[in-house]
Amino acid sequence: MNCFRALSIAALGVACLGCSSSEDAKEPEQPSSTTALDLVDVKTNPDDYTWFDFRPNVKKLILAGDAESEHIAILWYTVTDGAVGLHYHGQTESVYVIDGTQTDAKGTYPTGTVYFNPPGSGHQISDSSGFFLLAYSAPPDFTNTDAIEEYEPVRIDTEDPEMISAYPFEDDGSGVETFLAPLVDGGGLRAEFMKLGSDAEYDFDGNYLLVLEGGCVVDGEPYGEDMLVVTRGIAPESFVVGTSDEGSCLALGVSF
Repeated sequence: MNCFRALSIAALGVACLGCSSSEDAKEPEQPSSTTALDLVDVKTNPDDYTWFDFRPNVKKLILAGDAESEHIAILWYTVTDGAVGLHYHGQTESVYVIDGTQTDAKGTYPTGTVYFNPPGSGHQISDSSGFFLLAYSAPPDFTNTDAIEEYEPVRIDTEDPEMISAYPFEDDGSGVETFLAPLVDGGGLRAEFMKLGSDAEYDFDGNYLLVLEGGCVVDGEPYGEDMLVVTRGIAPESFVVGTSDEGSCLALGVSF
């Protein structure tokens, strides 16, 4: 089965049964440049997706980009004490814990945590389990581990009920509050949290949007919690983000 189960019929280019003649037919719709993915379905039905073996007992699902270059992917530890050997990050690494825990020398990251390792960082992962959403502006380097420097990750708990007050969200006066994660300039990634009230809209340029809370509308399509909208290519896309009938939306956007 194709890993992107949420593709629309138009995006797949399936012919329409009972369509009018070519003389009366409408112009064909352009294939969508984004894909919507239900992260609950990924963790519930992982075998329905197309993974490749990344390391022993660790599989990777490439969502955009290429495994040998910058990319967005989901990592799956197929055993409860999964591990990845020591590796170096020449650019910023972004990790969102979909389900489970990830452990390295800097601590343990539970479900709902997003953390960012800066350029020059590196770690060995141990005692980990579950599923993780990754964004790499450069793939992990298992060769040049001598280049690893001292660092501290930027760590954010997206399940903190006081998250909006705990971090310096800025209110633009139109019902939109935003917070830029304090990442290293030149690290290849930008991450922004956005909280939208009823009827608010926000323009975001990036590579993926993850709905953390409430209901979001992205380019006119409604998405609930744990839905991921990801670009097909590695170039950032323009998204118009709004709210659904639930009245509020909290989302994380990441951009190369």
